[in-house]
Amino acid sequence: AAGAAPPAPGDDGAIAYKSIPLHHWALLVAVLAVVLTCAISLSLIIRHLTNYERPEVQKYVVRILFMAPIYAVDSLLALTFVGWTPIYIDVFRDCYEAFTIYNFLKLLVILLGGEREVCEMLGRKGQMRMLMPLCWAEPWEMGAEMFYNCKYGALQYVLVKPCCAIVTFVSGAAGLYGPNSFSLARLHFYVFFFSNTSQVWAMYCLVTFYFATKEELHPFNPVLKFVIVKAVVFFCFWQGIVLELILLIGYVPDYEAYTRAEFVDAVEKWLICLEMVVISVCFHLAYPVHEFVGPAGSCSPTASAGYGTFAAAAGRGPSESPTGAEPP
Repeated sequence: AAGAAPPAPGDDGAIAYKSIPLHHWALLVAVLAVVLTCAISLSLIIRHLTNYERPEVQKYVVRILFMAPIYAVDSLLALTFVGWTPIYIDVFRDCYEAFTIYNFLKLLVILLGGEREVCEMLGRKGQMRMLMPLCWAEPWEMGAEMFYNCKYGALQYVLVKPCCAIVTFVSGAAGLYGPNSFSLARLHFYVFFFSNTSQVWAMYCLVTFYFATKEELHPFNPVLKFVIVKAVVFFCFWQGIVLELILLIGYVPDYEAYTRAEFVDAVEKWLICLEMVVISVCFHLAYPVHEFVGPAGSCSPTASAGYGTFAAAAGRGPSESPTGAEPP
């Protein structure tokens, strides 16, 4: 219009800047977080592989370290592809989550000297009560019963989680799954119940095993190692529960571009992208290379507790199972 004032310098840029939708900025932040997570995690993984002095231990460490980038990339893909696609993407993440629990348990057993040594060590300890909330139950007998109950209690999740993932994949393709629905007519409720019950029991057994062996694990700095793995699995679980409850209560507003369920899923995935940056940094603190290389490493074979008390007495290394075979 005639007589209109010319736009001030930079106004066009400011208008273009403000016109970018908020979810695009959120996606950009998620991409940067995932790139940072992968860079931090891969740097530690490469350092372990280039200082691969204890393969019988470090192979489990490397598998655990892949957890953060897998969670981050999975969440970014779920943010990028809206709808049914994230369900299929999450199948791989869920299976790797169960695989990580298996590897963490194997790592603890190897550090303690193998299954036979762990059973002998537990057999010499005083009776331990069941942890909350099962403190009323009859305690597991210290020794082989304690060890194998903890072992199989954790490993059942390795079987249940992939089975639930397969059911999710097939029922999703058939239109029977019903994500974010707790209707008894949809399979989401049953998969959710069995998967998370199995997960809670697996973590309970891992916590029980840790408390039963914490004195012997002390030289290996186990607290942070345990807390990080538990945080990734359990925190993501409860975070998802809280967001689904918010959705059910109806506190989520309607959006033009997304359904309320898709918005809640997007928020959950976006938070995981950011959280994995912190987790990847914590992995550097929990699984530093120097603990596994050289004679001074707390997890090195020449460390004072490196073979475990009973393994050293028996003349076997930590990689040996009760039968003397190499662990799987």
